[in-house]
Amino acid sequence: MVKESYLYHMNTEIKETEKPDILFSEDIQEACGGKYNDYLLHIFIIKGSMSFTLNDTAYEANAGSGIILIEGKPLQDIKVSADMHAIILLKSRRYHLANPVKVSHNIKGLTYYYDNPIMQMDAADMSLCLRDLDDIKYRLQQTSHLYHQETLKRSVDNFVYDIFDIYARCNSKQSSKGGQEALVTQQFIDLLQQHVRQVRMVEFYADKLCVTPKYLSRVSQQSTGHNASYWISHFALSQMLEELTETDRTLTDISNEFCFQNLSHFTRYIKQHTGKAPSEFRMKKRK
Repeated sequence: MVKESYLYHMNTEIKETEKPDILFSEDIQEACGGKYNDYLLHIFIIKGSMSFTLNDTAYEANAGSGIILIEGKPLQDIKVSADMHAIILLKSRRYHLANPVKVSHNIKGLTYYYDNPIMQMDAADMSLCLRDLDDIKYRLQQTSHLYHQETLKRSVDNFVYDIFDIYARCNSKQSSKGGQEALVTQQFIDLLQQHVRQVRMVEFYADKLCVTPKYLSRVSQQSTGHNASYWISHFALSQMLEELTETDRTLTDISNEFCFQNLSHFTRYIKQHTGKAPSEFRMKKRK
């Protein structure tokens, strides 16, 4: 059951019928059954065990495990033990776009966890993550705090970077998906970091990698759960929003930096993805 006291809408004027951007649940079936396909899920098993199928592969997870489920596909064949107790944090795609982290870490993590969703954690790492979650819950409830949105974001960021740290240590001990497809995906990520401000066409990156656009999108989908166009847009938008919120550059400067034809095109692009014009988005984030 989703806990009403742990819900967060970025837009305070959002309709009550719309799903929140951050929420907690302890109900595996509800959280993982398809209702929240457009959310990133972090599951921490405190007690008991569960099994499920994802991407046609069967998995089992026990107490002390963390599970990361990226947007896109619900779990199938979910079975939980009678003593199962888990804490689940759900974050919407809208929240991720409006509150970007270093996206290179984000994609590298997704590349690994798309095929390896279960993270084996030691007691210290599990304790750290649970403390992070308690802090997020606390901040969710501090709605009267003058800087509620800012302190909540900081708590979520702390949690995300702790997950990245655990992932990096875990990944150094385990082999992530290998072969040509993984290499192409990693090279694609590296190219995005270099060129996404100037070029947002799949064909450009495919040409750089000496593959076809269709092949690049296919291996990206297989490695991360999203095609090449999704990651080009995600990288670019994250960097645009970072420029809006973390710098004092003019909108025209930012528009030119990302090679928009004019400021009107830039404004439409930001509004299409965030629901707000660039100046409105910047003002809201700085309140």
